[in-house]
Amino acid sequence: MLSAFADTPGQPQSALGTPQVVTLPQCIKTFNVNFEKLLFLTEAAISSSNYNIEEIQTQGGYIVFTVSGYKFLATVMDFGDSKAILKITPCNGNYTFPPVIIRNIFLYIESNQYKKF
Repeated sequence: MLSAFADTPGQPQSALGTPQVVTLPQCIKTFNVNFEKLLFLTEAAISSSNYNIEEIQTQGGYIVFTVSGYKFLATVMDFGDSKAILKITPCNGNYTFPPVIIRNIFLYIESNQYKKF
């Protein structure tokens, strides 16, 4: 489990690093797992990072979560038989936030995508 960069509820924003302008391509990553597994891994990554899950819609493939006053939408999409795409975007459309928020999730998934569940 990856927890080196984990945020805890109540931590000040400075603990996440300085907000920076993040580009849309930095918010999208393709993984070598199917839709269902990527959705599960995304939920596990958000929970492991101590981010607050507000809503999960498994059939639609999205998770809404918050961390330190920032609200995000994580969307999982099919990309062939054994690949899926994860897109994490700010709900308010403001792409100025600490990039470590997204990086934590991507790193967790990369570290766990080949494990059997």
